This record gives sequence, structure tokens and C-alpha cells, in this order.
Amino acid sequence: MSDVRPALAEAQRVASGGDVRALLEVRGLVKRFRIGRFPRTRVLVAVNHVDLHVGAREVVALVGESGSGKSTLARVVARLETPSAGRTWLEGQEVPARLSRGELLAYRRRVQMIFQDPFASLNPVHTVGYILSRPLVVHGLATGKGVRARVEELLEACGLTPARSFFDRYPHELSGGQRQRVGIARALAVRPRLILADEPTSMLDVSVRLDVMNLLLDLKEQEGLSLIFITHDLAAARYMSDRIAVMYAGHLVEVGPADEVIGEPLHPYTRLLKRAAPKPEAGLQPERLEGAGDVPELGALPPGCPFHPRCPFARPECRQALPPMQSVTPSRQVRCVLYGARP
Repeated sequence: MSDVRPALAEAQRVASGGDVRALLEVRGLVKRFRIGRFPRTRVLVAVNHVDLHVGAREVVALVGESGSGKSTLARVVARLETPSAGRTWLEGQEVPARLSRGELLAYRRRVQMIFQDPFASLNPVHTVGYILSRPLVVHGLATGKGVRARVEELLEACGLTPARSFFDRYPHELSGGQRQRVGIARALAVRPRLILADEPTSMLDVSVRLDVMNLLLDLKEQEGLSLIFITHDLAAARYMSDRIAVMYAGHLVEVGPADEVIGEPLHPYTRLLKRAAPKPEAGLQPERLEGAGDVPELGALPPGCPFHPRCPFARPECRQALPPMQSVTPSRQVRCVLYGARP
């Protein structure tokens, strides 16, 4: 008799609401922070009822300006922050909002993060060899001489060659690009299924950004990874991703295939980002969003659609209620009254 457990697990996943095709799925994800001191405490909603899924071996780019909630969303998914509300599934299993130490360790074997700042994310008092050996030892993935062999394998895989010349070096002895490669190697050490890359090239020289992006894509193919690639740059998002999710003031406002979102953006905010994308004739420097205003403070959002103060197409109803996320085509969703039914 064949084992019925896989079929039972899939049935339970469907019953609980999870997407059977997704490696990662979040629904209604919320992250609130309390800021200030009583009696002047305010609640800041950095992630506001986000629904998102990432397929196996898929790259999803999360795009938006600083302050839109992208990094907070990644930190919640990585469980560096505890979600305030919402549900998460990883490989078909629901992930509790609060995890025990053992559960968190097991979760982090499957979900890893690459941080934006390669200068701050590596401990300056430890060597590269020590930094990369720690996850192997903590997770029991290598012992004895096997630790150094695996560390050198990771260094080689991330383009730090010859690996033995990097093993005993300290972070301050490396360039920014080399430090970020060490950060990538550290994320790979536990053989995760999903990597969250939080603007991994934004602090690097232009000359090495493409090399790091190509490294991530190569590793994605070689290791069978899924990626959430966080960026404010639509050009980088298009280069890296299969799908793009655009985030504004804690909300997702547009999701769809990368080529379609870039080629024909639907939401007025996505159009604004496209207009400000770096252009070769401008020396690849991003343009300022002239006359467009600023991202509103997350602790004091305007009523209705949070983009309406900056939107050239705003209608009276935009000031009254937040539009729902609507499917324009089977693969594209947008949160805007310009499409489909109005709230």
C-alpha cells in the first residue's frame, strides 16, 4: 500500500488555506510597533495585511522607496521580528507566530537572510573562517576537519578564490563586494530553501553590483533556491526576478510578472517608480521624484489610499477607503480604484 501521508498533508494544507504550489505563503501579515512613551504612545503599522507567495525556485522582487515596509516584511518572514497578526506557511506547513528556540533553529535552516550593509553584518573581531563555521557547528552540519572543508567550499562557490587565502582574514581586510560575498556564503551554509536578500547591492560600487546579482542568480539555479530580492530599483528588480511585488506605506499595491509590471505598470505609484528609474543617459543615477511628495509616515497615514496625496489620478473615493487588491488578469493584481470594482 502506498504511503498516504503526502496526500493527507496536501489535503490539510488546502483545508487550512495554504497555497499548495507555494514554497512560502503569507496571508494578512501585519507588523505593528509601538513608539514613544505613555501617554504619547503611537502605533506604527510597518506591514499592513500583506498577502504574498513565493514559488519553488522563483525570484520575487519586493520594490518600493525607503520607508515602505520592505525590510520589515523580510525581517518578519525571517522571524527576526515576531508578526503581530497573519498566517505563514513554509513548504505546506503553517508556521506559528511564536516559535520555541528549537523550532526557530529548524526554521532558520530553511529561511536565511542577506543583509544590506556588508560592513555592519559581519562581526569585525572574527575571521571569515569563524564566521562561516558557526552556522555549520550550531546546526550540526559539519564536525572536525569537515568544517574547514565546507567553509572553503562555500567560499569557492561565492567567488572568493583561492578559498584558503580568505579563511583567516578579517572583514576589515576585504572590499565591500567581498564582504557581501561572505554574507551570501553564510546564508548558504545551512542549505536553505528560501533566501531573503535585503538590498544586497545598494551599498556596493556600481562596478560590482552586477557581479553580485549574477552570483545570486547562479546560486539560485545551482542550489534550487527561492529568493525574495528587496530593492528600490525597478531595473534591478526586472533583471533579477520572475515576479515583482510593489510595496507602498506597508501595503502591497501591485503584483505581477516582472516584464509585465515594468512594461505596463498599472498602479500610479509603479508608474512613478518607473519614471524615476536610472537611465543610461543620466549616468545611471536615479532621478528624484520631483513634485511627487514623500512616503507618508507609517505612524500617521492619511485616510483611504495612502498614495492619494501624491497621485495625479486621485478621486474623492480614494480619500475615503483603502481600495482592495483586485485581480486584473490571472497573474496580475493591483490595489487601485482605476481598475475593476470600486471599494
